[in-house]
Amino acid sequence: MHSGFEKPFIRIHLLYHANQKAITPEGIQAEINTHGYQVSPQEVQQELNHLASEGYVTANGSQYSITTSGKGELQSVHQHLEPLYQEVVQNKKAVSPM
Repeated sequence: MHSGFEKPFIRIHLLYHANQKAITPEGIQAEINTHGYQVSPQEVQQELNHLASEGYVTANGSQYSITTSGKGELQSVHQHLEPLYQEVVQNKKAVSPM
């Protein structure tokens, strides 16, 4: 997957996991990579810093926790993903064979 498409998915994963419990770049990097991404701890750190600058997570040392704004954004993402999933994943005709 091209990085332009990959980054939003990684950001969603980071918000999701930060909503479950506080995360660290090193701790979450392996989890993110189990989903088929190849990101370094530095890339995870960079995305977490972006999320923090946008007010979606807060940093306490190396741990990141979701904010109220981040929870709202995660809810919004969920609302947008549901119809997208229905259209793209469940509709087997969505992707034409090459």
